[in-house]
Amino acid sequence: MKKIVPLILAGGQGSRLWPASTPDLPKQFIPLATGGTTFENTLMRVADTHIFSAPVIICAARHHDKVADIAKDWNPHIIYEPLGRNTAPAACVGAIIATQIYGDDSNILILPADHYIPDREEFQKAVLRAVDFSAMGKIVTFGIRPEFPHIEYGYIQKGNKIDDVTYSILSFTEKPHLEKAESYFASGEYVWNAGIFLTRADVLVQEIKTHQTDVLLYAQESCDKADKNNQSYFLDEAIFGKCPKISFDYAVMEKTDKACVAEVNFHWRDMGGWDALMEFTNKSS
Repeated sequence: MKKIVPLILAGGQGSRLWPASTPDLPKQFIPLATGGTTFENTLMRVADTHIFSAPVIICAARHHDKVADIAKDWNPHIIYEPLGRNTAPAACVGAIIATQIYGDDSNILILPADHYIPDREEFQKAVLRAVDFSAMGKIVTFGIRPEFPHIEYGYIQKGNKIDDVTYSILSFTEKPHLEKAESYFASGEYVWNAGIFLTRADVLVQEIKTHQTDVLLYAQESCDKADKNNQSYFLDEAIFGKCPKISFDYAVMEKTDKACVAEVNFHWRDMGGWDALMEFTNKSS
């Protein structure tokens, strides 16, 4: 099996855990109650070199020294964004650079750097189960079996069963109100949207071209004209700034006919805000 390319999204404005998190030191670089930083924990989840290649990391240019230092043992390729444009442009430039390094048929695993997933072995098993679907041209997203009606997470409605854990997707819902979240939880038809994706690099680029052409246009130009220094890529602010500010979910996942969802059992939390951190801290105390 060709090694999976981790594409780690480590950008962020430092606003959701303010004042502990700031633009100069956003949450993914702050040691939390999870033990270490979530960025370091994300790197550790893809440390098995039998499964994963050296990662491609996307982060803010202002965090250059910090990211390069923390990730140095992983021999990473690092893309520095001059400004944040959300996850669709970030995923697109990551896929373009991954294609240059590893080939357009590479399976890329898109991972936000602010997630808490303590069971590394179960995480790796879930990813490996999904590789065949990715290789066939699917975009696999990972759905977390809900533990309770959560109003701060997105939900995915499962469709037809494809195999024991994989389903077609009927709908996406962003952060429902409590009554709707309770009905989703009771139905058993929904999973939490983890925002983790596995797909081939060429499929991702083609789907962005199909559904959000201007993202691909400026992402490609940004990569072509990037200031390259060994394994570092500094994107041009004027060009990259023309990319629409849009999430990968909105740009691609809600429009593509190539999506499926793998329901997984590993424990997961998006450590994006104070509510999530307090929930984790209370459970751990």
